[in-house]
Amino acid sequence: MELWDSFPENKLYQVKPTVGTVGNAAPRKRRDDLVLIRAHIGHTYLTHAYLLHGDEKPYCIPCDCDVTVSHILIDCYEYSHIRQKYYTVPNLKTLFEHTDLSLILDFLKESNLYMKF
Repeated sequence: MELWDSFPENKLYQVKPTVGTVGNAAPRKRRDDLVLIRAHIGHTYLTHAYLLHGDEKPYCIPCDCDVTVSHILIDCYEYSHIRQKYYTVPNLKTLFEHTDLSLILDFLKESNLYMKF
């Protein structure tokens, strides 16, 4: 735990500053767990495939910024109307600590991003 606390600038630390279980556990499909884990650590096919293929980093034209998990799940204007149906939170830490994980999955499915994670 002390080692984890010595790296507060780490992007994973910003999402989960305490070590322990992730979210509220309920029986899910393996794919759902995979999507949630990828979202939680910020490494998804949508946000990182460019590294494998030698492409340009994905860019959100409507918002004029890089596509990141945080941008998709919290900030992106293009998905705001869908996101508001499922949750409204200020950051990823709050999202994963206080939002039912099934709502995150439902948001990703309705926004057609589920299979890209």
